[in-house]
Amino acid sequence: MCFKRGKFIFCAVAMLVVLASSIAIEKVSAKETFQKNESMDYSVVIDAGHGGIDPGSIGYKTKVKESDVNLAVAKKLEKRLLEMGFRVVMTREDENGLYGLSTTNYKKRDMQKRKDIINEARPDIVVSVHMNSYVRHNLRGAQVFYDKNSTSGEALALSIQDQFASKLEKSDKGIAIGDYYMLKCAPSASVIAECGFLSNEEDEKLLISPEYQDKIAECIFLGIVNFFNQD
Repeated sequence: MCFKRGKFIFCAVAMLVVLASSIAIEKVSAKETFQKNESMDYSVVIDAGHGGIDPGSIGYKTKVKESDVNLAVAKKLEKRLLEMGFRVVMTREDENGLYGLSTTNYKKRDMQKRKDIINEARPDIVVSVHMNSYVRHNLRGAQVFYDKNSTSGEALALSIQDQFASKLEKSDKGIAIGDYYMLKCAPSASVIAECGFLSNEEDEKLLISPEYQDKIAECIFLGIVNFFNQD
């Protein structure tokens, strides 16, 4: 220790210099780590479910359209992935559907267009963003679905569900097999992320909140990163 006044001032200044240097080193290290992570050269298709005259589920109290919430979460996810260096393709980027004219069989045309976009992109993974709904209003929480014939899809679903379970309310559900069109559009790992129940009043309040939408996007993002970091 330094007891004399002059030596104490010198020691104090020296300590401040060392502290400032360590902070600077930490900042550089963090920046270098981030830049290293930015090199994740993988492609992701983000599919915001529904759109246009197809609203999907309707909020129990607010009557919010599922299609709007899906798009909000999808855009937040897109931003995170792009910042980390992923290549991202969105099946839709606005409130419109992909069916062209709203005539007979519009839903079939919409789904076919999504498949065309996926096949053209030839992505490493596909994540379809949806909100859930059920006649029983007590069901809550997020759950990820995958195709039973896809081991990579199952691994991706597990990775995202782990994040949901640890960070979102009532989401410790485990993954589920789903027999859905969007899971069969490409040989790449594909999942449907049902991010909560618009048919439940508590979930609905959360799902329309931009802050909670951020949490959902972060969960999916971290799940994707962990999936690609697996051995």
